[in-house]
Amino acid sequence: MIFLFYTLLFIFTVVFHASVAEYFSVWIDARPDAVLLAAVFLGLRRGRITGLVGGFALGLVQDALSGGLLGLNALLKGWIGHYVGRLKSRTVSRPIFFDCAVVFFASTFNLAVSAGLAKVFLPDAALPVEFWWAGVKTVGLNVVLAPAVLGLLRKIESKALPYPKGAPYLERP
Repeated sequence: MIFLFYTLLFIFTVVFHASVAEYFSVWIDARPDAVLLAAVFLGLRRGRITGLVGGFALGLVQDALSGGLLGLNALLKGWIGHYVGRLKSRTVSRPIFFDCAVVFFASTFNLAVSAGLAKVFLPDAALPVEFWWAGVKTVGLNVVLAPAVLGLLRKIESKALPYPKGAPYLERP
């Protein structure tokens, strides 16, 4: 059952990122990063390894759909899933502010490293102001959507994977 849930999460994330996120671009000229939100969710709920593997796989699909540099998003989303997964054991409760702060820092990291790698691979090309403005809008949109998306995914996971003590999986020592 757990494999089915995460397979459906993977499929839903890819479909949302490829189709529904485009409607946000029409309204506010920015698209939410559904792959980043899914990598944060996987890291927070399942830990470092699942966050790393899930973020890398989703990022690889995102790279294939975008037509850009293959591996850039896979690397970034894998890092984000891994490092957010390190927070899993250090937090007891997850209020809305925590979700927003984690997604803010993850989105800012994604934007900064993308800009840095673009500067490394394309040293002569200057990043336009539109790149930074769209990046800031995407960070803001991710932060606004984080409590709703992460909360909804937690509820669906708890309904799909009921456990007697409330823990969705065994804790590692």
